[in-house]
Amino acid sequence: MTEKKDKKLNRYVLTEELYDILKQQILSHRMAAGDKINIDRLSRELGVSNIPIRESLSRLVSEGFVRLIPFKGMYVAEMSLKDIDEIFEIRSQLEDLAIRKSIAHIPPHRLEAVLDDLLSHEPGRGEVDRETRIFKMNGDLHGTILHYAKNENLKDMVTSLIQRIHRYLNDTRCNIDVEAEKIEHELIVRALLERDTEQAAEAMRNHLRNAHERLRVNFEK
Repeated sequence: MTEKKDKKLNRYVLTEELYDILKQQILSHRMAAGDKINIDRLSRELGVSNIPIRESLSRLVSEGFVRLIPFKGMYVAEMSLKDIDEIFEIRSQLEDLAIRKSIAHIPPHRLEAVLDDLLSHEPGRGEVDRETRIFKMNGDLHGTILHYAKNENLKDMVTSLIQRIHRYLNDTRCNIDVEAEKIEHELIVRALLERDTEQAAEAMRNHLRNAHERLRVNFEK
């Protein structure tokens, strides 16, 4: 019984590791949008059987990173303006809910730490610095809100959507407007510190609307 349980655990751990590896390859564009995924080749390269790879890819299908076409196979999901529009439409609703669920629970010292980090930031010169900075800002603010919303399903859904947006930002990173993001994040944090639910929700809606438009403009170039 114990041996069988250990095998199941090892299988789960392996699938999780493969999921992380494949997802990172998609986010970094090492697996490019539209590419057909060769499971046999991945199996050889990663030194594992096809089964955990298929399980990992199925999870990525459910999250929108991979597309399954019947009788043809699996492909890295294409990137499009329609996808951007739909992601931000969903995020706007879910992050409004996250604000309302979390605002009474986020410790002031946690928000002050996020604010201090925002205000201490010196604009970077390189595109890699800008990319890293915007990802950190998103993790600090959105991650904090989602954590204190105390709803794991909500957290997982929004985190997946944010990661899909990061895939676009990786592709258009030279045009990321970090200073605009910084100002918008600051307005959200200050409203959260004031425990002003409506102001925080409005600041979040404005931020997502502006981020949506910035990404749309960059993607169309």
